[in-house]
Amino acid sequence: MDALQERAPFDRAAKEILSRAQGGGEFKAVFTANAASDIFYLYRKARDSAAAKAALAFLIEAFGVVSVTRDDCSAALASSIEDFEDALVAVCAEKEHVDYIITRDERFLQAISSVRSVTPMDLLAII
Repeated sequence: MDALQERAPFDRAAKEILSRAQGGGEFKAVFTANAASDIFYLYRKARDSAAAKAALAFLIEAFGVVSVTRDDCSAALASSIEDFEDALVAVCAEKEHVDYIITRDERFLQAISSVRSVTPMDLLAII
């Protein structure tokens, strides 16, 4: 959302990550299927439906989309992470064997997960 909505100063790092990952570039980037509806909703509120559709179409084409199953939802509910959406992301990240969850959410960065959470700037420093 930082890149799509050009949220300065955070958009620079987000745009670089998207650019470097696009189409299987330097690394693979994925997002959860349920995040697609969140992305569409937030972007539509900021712009309009046509822009939201175009942005989501770009993301779906450029990056992987991770399915969210009933078992994932159950595992998220059983997780020690209190925020369900964060827990679901952590469960799906583990399921997909990703190296990092990229977020600026301070609560998520401090949550206990088997997958390390990093800020966009931290990821750029790592790669």
